[in-house]
Amino acid sequence: MALITTSEAKQQIPALAGTTDDTLLTELISVAGGLIGTYLGYPPASAGGTPSAESANYTRYQDGPGGRILTLEVAPVSAVSSIYDDLNWDYSATYLVASSDYSIVDGDAGLIVLSSTATHGSWTTGNRAIKATYTAGYTTVPDWLQHAARIMVRALYDLRNAQGKENKAEGGVNVSFTKPAALPEEAIQILAPHRLGRALVPC
Repeated sequence: MALITTSEAKQQIPALAGTTDDTLLTELISVAGGLIGTYLGYPPASAGGTPSAESANYTRYQDGPGGRILTLEVAPVSAVSSIYDDLNWDYSATYLVASSDYSIVDGDAGLIVLSSTATHGSWTTGNRAIKATYTAGYTTVPDWLQHAARIMVRALYDLRNAQGKENKAEGGVNVSFTKPAALPEEAIQILAPHRLGRALVPC
């Protein structure tokens, strides 16, 4: 899945028609998706992968927060496969938290809460105590994310002509380029409110 289709990308580039540039647009959509994922703070879902806001399966290690509330690092969260809580970092079956002990109370925020009757009464407080495997990211791409992707694909498309140049002569007139950017200000304004709450590093 990609954030947008080539047809949707062309909505931002009216001059394009037909399928001549579809291969290029497919590449630019992929690049834009990686740039957006990186800006929003998504880690690669696998070693050597590209950050993406699209739904993916993650295995993440994070500090134990104590108490009953655990905030998973990548969101929105749609499903949790397993959570281990182990200060020794062995994450053996002994430390697997029963799925009946917790629930996703706010998938958009990645909030997992232990029930009041949970056998596992509270999360451990400790460095890297939590190992969680879950599905996070956008299964259905929201409108704001699609629009930001279209803006970025247009910017990447335009960069082909402006890259490395400050101006050029057209029809006897010297035309100055505005400073090109793969992350245009318009896209940043759309994306900024949706950044993940902390900087993430690969696990």
